[in-house]
Amino acid sequence: MASEDTCYIGSKTTVRGQVSGKQDLVVEGRIEGYVGLESHLTVEEGGTVEADVEAAVATLRGEVRGPVTAQRSLCVEASARVAGRLKAPTITIEDGARFSGEIEMDVELPAGVTPGNG
Repeated sequence: MASEDTCYIGSKTTVRGQVSGKQDLVVEGRIEGYVGLESHLTVEEGGTVEADVEAAVATLRGEVRGPVTAQRSLCVEASARVAGRLKAPTITIEDGARFSGEIEMDVELPAGVTPGNG
């Protein structure tokens, strides 16, 4: 949910380089480079991010190319097109989303279970 402190990158705007901050960011335009947020990143339908992304929470509805790391949760919604590595403790990929890449989740496995042996 966007608040009055939310920053917007409009649909006719392209940002090349590094974007960082503590407030929520909604991308309706394009970012190329690096995004580092201590809050929520939302890439709207029609928005494009070609970047290394680090955020507390990420909601992807548009096009994203590059690794995305979220400290709390990451949601790839049905309208999204994502190519890259996703890393978060909680990852949701909705039916209809297009995703190509890897998923890494930090989870505690039950006693006696090691990665790779099911």
